[in-house]
Amino acid sequence: MGGVTLLKRRRATTAQDGEPDGSTPKSRRPLRLLSPERLYIAALGLTGLAAVVSVTLPAAERGELAANMVSATLGAAIGGLSLDTFMLSRPGGWVFSRGRNWVLAILVASVLLSGVAAAILTAVAGIGSYVVGVGAAFGLTIFNTVSSFALRRKHFWLVYSMRAISGAILVGGYAILYARGQVDGGLWSMVWLAVQWLGALAVCGVVLRLVLRAGPMPAATATGADYRADLVAVGKLHVGVFAQMLTLRFNQILVARFVGAGPLGVYALAVAALEFAQAGAVVRAQQILADRDAENGPDRTGAVVKAALPIALLAVVGLAVLGFLNTEYRHAWILGLCLLPGSLATSAGKTWSAMLLKKRGEHATTVVALITFAAAIPAYFGIIPWAGLIGAALASSFAYAVHAFASRASLRKSQPPSNGTV
Repeated sequence: MGGVTLLKRRRATTAQDGEPDGSTPKSRRPLRLLSPERLYIAALGLTGLAAVVSVTLPAAERGELAANMVSATLGAAIGGLSLDTFMLSRPGGWVFSRGRNWVLAILVASVLLSGVAAAILTAVAGIGSYVVGVGAAFGLTIFNTVSSFALRRKHFWLVYSMRAISGAILVGGYAILYARGQVDGGLWSMVWLAVQWLGALAVCGVVLRLVLRAGPMPAATATGADYRADLVAVGKLHVGVFAQMLTLRFNQILVARFVGAGPLGVYALAVAALEFAQAGAVVRAQQILADRDAENGPDRTGAVVKAALPIALLAVVGLAVLGFLNTEYRHAWILGLCLLPGSLATSAGKTWSAMLLKKRGEHATTVVALITFAAAIPAYFGIIPWAGLIGAALASSFAYAVHAFASRASLRKSQPPSNGTV
């Protein structure tokens, strides 16, 4: 990404990739009273508020919006080569040794591949816009990958605040459309597309500013073997993330294909509501990966799950209230109940998966993801076409439970750790 120089940490820790420890000047410390976890929940809350506002759409129109979202997000996850997770898991000095050209090359490749994946998924779903799906996949991939550089420097507050701002803008955009009586799912999708690109350009600007302030970047020192090792490591990691993301999102593609736009609008609302409960697990997983000073730490998964439970229950209650206000969504709370066990399992699984990646490397997480994939996809194809939305929710919870169980079982294995660093 260029232009990063070695800087001293204010603490006694060793500098990694020339990245400061994220210390904040005294004048800005009041802002840091808002923890990354709380800020991430606020960002997720604004995204959830956008989902609530979108309930004002007819279910079929909301289904079109949901189809565009899932095609783009899954396309970014599949085509993005998991570079955000890969960057976070690299050891100190990796950016310096590889150099600007290599980092830019893999970023461009991931952006292009994410567009291809989004286009294919849109075709499979049979619902949605290629322009929105492909365009948003580009924006999401750029945001996620470039954000990983800020997260490596432990600027969690910065990244999550940008997510929160994007969420606020999205809510405002939806509200304006609703106030003007425009309830077309395609038009709302274009607003969502614009917000993804706004976030991508903003994070690029912030990281570029940090790069320019740091000064010139030293010449790359990696050898051809190092670059080949990077490709192998990306492949190993991405196979697992590819399988995991298909497990998490492909059910919505199948709902769109076999059940229709209206039911997808209801189901996607329930999924979005239950994702609130996973906010703490996402932040915890990123903190585990970003902490390159130590591979071992306390397992706080129990606390993460306990924190997720009341949020998940409140999400179900919220779905019930929305269903009372809008009868098209009256069954959303039932779907939420069916998804609740899976949401808690996902909270545990995300944390254990990050620990597993840190302790035993990409191979271990890939094996877990493939086991989950092998259980989930047959369940999706076997249940969703005839059991509809309830089948999709139950199959999803089953898949998430398999992932959590397999991650924990693999983490407990006693063979020597292999961190997969290069």
